[in-house]
Amino acid sequence: MTTEEFKSYPGCGHYTNEQAKEILNSLEKTAVILFEYTCQQNGMLIDNQLVVTSNKASNNQNFAA
Repeated sequence: MTTEEFKSYPGCGHYTNEQAKEILNSLEKTAVILFEYTCQQNGMLIDNQLVVTSNKASNNQNFAA
């Protein structure tokens, strides 16, 4: 999210660009911490692999990830 997008939300337009950057950085760090904690608590593993499939009945193209 850009600072302009952040500042377009109601109640966030008064922040300076520097303040908006700091807030976005803090939110990102918090999201990473919460994600890692949740994965540890629930034993989840994300391997970042993308699987792409196609319906050959509707088109005859094969897709590779």
